[in-house]
Amino acid sequence: MKKHVLEVLSQMDEKVISFITKKCWFFASMEDAWAFTFTGNDLKNQHLIFLSDELLEESPEQIRYTIAHEIGHVVLGHRNSVLEMQTKKEIKKQEMEADKFARGWGF
Repeated sequence: MKKHVLEVLSQMDEKVISFITKKCWFFASMEDAWAFTFTGNDLKNQHLIFLSDELLEESPEQIRYTIAHEIGHVVLGHRNSVLEMQTKKEIKKQEMEADKFARGWGF
């Protein structure tokens, strides 16, 4: 997984790389979802990105896109916290923004 994360970061600008390497932790996950991001006041301005082992069974392009999408959630300031509830409309908007972020970097 580390190789894929580094490949994605290598295509982003220094500002994004610096922010992600200082403020974000990547973890393997056993969850059903390929990936998800957890951010919130309860983490003291740190961000957690969970990537499932199942994601590694996908194509390299899908893996990189998914990682870029999750990085997008962090960079765009999206919140996913046990302390915050979001509406379906808010979640859909954030997912579209993260998709646009990933596509904007060529993924």
